[in-house]
Amino acid sequence: MKHTTTTVPKASSAMKDSLRPLAILLGIYTLVFFALAYRKYSIFANDSADTAIFVHAYWATLHGKFFWHYFLNMCFFGDHGGFILVALLPVYAIFPTVPALLFLQSVFIALAGIPIYLIARKALQDQFAALCVTAAFLLFPTIASQHVNQIHDTQFIIVFLLFTFYFYYTEQFGWFVAFTLLSCLGKENVPLTLMMFGVYAAVQRRDWKWIVTPVAIGIGAMALLFKVVMPYYRGNQPYRSFAYFGPLGDTPLQVLKTAVTEPGKVFSVLFGTQNVMFFIQLIQPVAWILPFLSLPIIFVLPDLLVNLLSDNVSLKVIRWHYNLTVGAFLFVSAIFSIQKLNVWLSARFGAARYAAGFGVLLTCLTVSSWTLWLDPNDYVRLPQADALEGALTLVPADQSVLVPQTMLAHVARRWYFNTIQHWVYHEHKPEKIFDYKYVIIDANERRPAWSVPQEVIKAYASNSSYELILNEQNVLVFRRAGEDILQAKP
Repeated sequence: MKHTTTTVPKASSAMKDSLRPLAILLGIYTLVFFALAYRKYSIFANDSADTAIFVHAYWATLHGKFFWHYFLNMCFFGDHGGFILVALLPVYAIFPTVPALLFLQSVFIALAGIPIYLIARKALQDQFAALCVTAAFLLFPTIASQHVNQIHDTQFIIVFLLFTFYFYYTEQFGWFVAFTLLSCLGKENVPLTLMMFGVYAAVQRRDWKWIVTPVAIGIGAMALLFKVVMPYYRGNQPYRSFAYFGPLGDTPLQVLKTAVTEPGKVFSVLFGTQNVMFFIQLIQPVAWILPFLSLPIIFVLPDLLVNLLSDNVSLKVIRWHYNLTVGAFLFVSAIFSIQKLNVWLSARFGAARYAAGFGVLLTCLTVSSWTLWLDPNDYVRLPQADALEGALTLVPADQSVLVPQTMLAHVARRWYFNTIQHWVYHEHKPEKIFDYKYVIIDANERRPAWSVPQEVIKAYASNSSYELILNEQNVLVFRRAGEDILQAKP
């Protein structure tokens, strides 16, 4: 008994010691990147349209409209999956602020470093190498950018996907199934990645349960989302994302038909100039060819092919959330490529810590790629920031308002809010801009997509229903006379 009581604490202590550097890394990482995210939000330096979608969805749920999408006028789950958001609702109910959601997002992104570390430590048998690979992963452009981009549901699911791979790798079937199911709480494209586990298992000649289970869960999840859940919440509105493939087809089946009957058209899209540049930016921080030396690269294929075939340029922006899963599995594949190279180099040149060298290389490459996601100008307080803060204080919390693109998340906890650009350029209903009680205009804005035309400003100034109540540092606030006509819950 004495031997047992002295041995177990030592083993436990050894495990804590081995994880302590990881815990310190993840703790510092979370705080630093949350600080960056909060800075951009607080000084109105970021596009906040998507953040506003999630903030409003949470707020609306607590006020009687289940995950309402503020500009699509339907439930969010009619447009996308992402039921992980429902699981996080209690957190927002306790801390109903944008900073709380930003912090939660940073925590979840940081937690994705745990399965990466565990995979790397087991595969490489080198704790220092595993720490370096984890640091490189957390600083990889498609990962690090998601702290300071916007709030999205994908950021909360990537940790589950990576744990799914870890439990597959360690052959813990029960936990593998559990995290496969948890991963299904992500967007509707996640099941495609999950089905790749079946392909992976078949190539590795694993038992049938490893092949059939992820494929069955993936197909079941997609059928449930596309045939039941999303149509129920969407009503008669079309599924918007099918329109992303332009001339290749309006549905996945049409895209597949085009690939079979007109392969030249598909190849011309795949190898277009924009795609080539996007792909170079994507793989350069992982030493170009490193991920392609091992089989886990197949997990990159579903999302990467969608992004490359799409004519929506948003999917090819490194710092946006569409490439989070791609970046994560590029690193998983790179880990096993390092494992192979370590064995080959040891056999050829003798034993050495080659894995540690590759880990340092990856860290250097990802750190040096910071320009792909970090713009220092985004953290410089704007000259008109004080005026924008003052403008917000003039707008009551229960009144409708039009605001600049950078302020949407700040006003999302109300029923009616939007931008002038939404009604003028996207919906082509310019008359709608006169329905709002308050209008905030930042005339300093120089980005064409966000700037307000002078004729619109003149239209408010000449409209007898509106009075100018603030004109400071080129920030204007107009207030509509009478009662707010947008009061009823949508």
